[in-house]
Amino acid sequence: MSRALFQTALYAALAFCALGLLWRVSAWFRIRIGPDAGAVTAAQRLAAALQGGAAALSPRRLTRVASAFVLELLLQRRLFASAKLRWLGHLLVMVGFTALVLMHALAAVVAEALFEDFQPTLDPYLFLRNFFGAMLLAGLVLWIYGRRRMGVAVARHRRDGVFVWLLAFILVSGVALEAHKIASPKAFYRMTGHYMGATDPVALAPLRALWARDFGVAFADMKGPSDPQLIEKGAEMHRNDCASCHSKAASAFLSYPLARVLAPVARLLDEWRADTWLLHLHVFACFLGLASLPFTRLFHVLAAPLALVVDAVARKPTAAGRASRRALALDACVRCGICDAHCSVAPLARYLGNDYLLPSHKILATGASSGGATSPFGLGDSGSRKERLQVAQGAFLCTDCGRCTRRCPVGLDLADLWTAQRADLGAAGLPAPAQWVQAHPAMAWAESLESGPALHTFADPDAARAPLSADRLSFSRCVQCQTCTNVCPVVAHSVAPEHAVDLTPQKVMNLLRLGLRDLALGSRMVWDCATCYQCQENCPEGVRVADIMCELRALSVQRLGAVRDRMERP
Repeated sequence: MSRALFQTALYAALAFCALGLLWRVSAWFRIRIGPDAGAVTAAQRLAAALQGGAAALSPRRLTRVASAFVLELLLQRRLFASAKLRWLGHLLVMVGFTALVLMHALAAVVAEALFEDFQPTLDPYLFLRNFFGAMLLAGLVLWIYGRRRMGVAVARHRRDGVFVWLLAFILVSGVALEAHKIASPKAFYRMTGHYMGATDPVALAPLRALWARDFGVAFADMKGPSDPQLIEKGAEMHRNDCASCHSKAASAFLSYPLARVLAPVARLLDEWRADTWLLHLHVFACFLGLASLPFTRLFHVLAAPLALVVDAVARKPTAAGRASRRALALDACVRCGICDAHCSVAPLARYLGNDYLLPSHKILATGASSGGATSPFGLGDSGSRKERLQVAQGAFLCTDCGRCTRRCPVGLDLADLWTAQRADLGAAGLPAPAQWVQAHPAMAWAESLESGPALHTFADPDAARAPLSADRLSFSRCVQCQTCTNVCPVVAHSVAPEHAVDLTPQKVMNLLRLGLRDLALGSRMVWDCATCYQCQENCPEGVRVADIMCELRALSVQRLGAVRDRMERP
């Protein structure tokens, strides 16, 4: 590759990356999530960020920043506590990728400055390059396997997979290029011509025999074992002219096996100039990765560490700080799905067939609405309206249990993000389901369900076979002891008439025992339930009271939503 072409492509990629970074970072001060963010200008948010950055460098907070950098960013303490297999995969990817960038991509700047004897074709550097590549590959496999083990539908933007495939292509093209160089006779003659001033096959016969045996060069005219004396003479030539720059190719444990596979077609690849186009593919893929960094999920390598530092420093953010922090969360989310796996309302997503109840999907919906994207809030047709209602349903059915915030490996304040999202939805005329359900008494809903067509459907076949609220085995053990009612904080705080519940938890269970589930669907208790699980944890018969309440809430949205329009007609 010519130096001019290399520099032109590099500078173009750097310029595109720099402009993209400026645009993405500016979004942290432009995007408004929550009505309170609208009262803060971009200048105020930028000033708050600069103030916070200066405060982070103070001696009092510098220790906290350093601790967050080591424990949260490098060692990924939160991820280790939540998912150890994912933690191992992330650690392998982080170390492997960073080492390849420093020791390979930036070798002329970093490796050669650190190591006086650095030579990419010498051990341990030849071995380490393959070792770091293997770490990166193993980390990607573990990461993907860990996601699939969770069994949840993690939200993905259409650009999320771009950097993974690009990273894989860079790795594969690099291994293929090194493998071709190992097996290529053309590369051998280029090396001997440059360092020994000889390209005559006859004069180089001893060295050729040694390199065919120990270095994997696929000479078409050499078949079978060579003469030992010829090998010995070749070893002497190697010690004199080559040993200072080349270790045995078997150290490249990723590339060498591939070189043996390519050996039969090595000459053909030389004729096709494979070394040239493989090098161009590898280098330009790296430049493409650099240029696309601000526009793919790879941007989280900058946003996530910043979010961890902000979480460690800004314990009590101002209004301007909260506004920027919410926008930063959209970019810092790594789509790991850990929040989805531990979400307390994940069963509702399955029963309702609505993934917008899951945190990772809610983040995408929040980003789409705040960024002016066409989905889910930009279109006005019926399909968009359905999506808007699903987003609102997912936002308002959240129980604010805080599990997503506590489990987030990058320290995102998701609880604050959901509060802002619900405020924006309410301002857009999308009220919480609890508001329209409680607008009518439970008896009115039951009568409407009884007089209407059969509307009881489930999105999930397994839920249709045995939902908790329809399986008598799940609540028949209830002895009406009122323990659930006695420990319920909602009942305890419902003394005032305006906060009074219509049914206590044990009465809801009794309605199910009597086969009156439709009457329970519209009760205030179902929607006022705080999902604190006190009832379930204290039930002497082990009845899953809180889980049944969650299911009834899901079923009420599904069934009562279908008859709402009919009830509200004049």
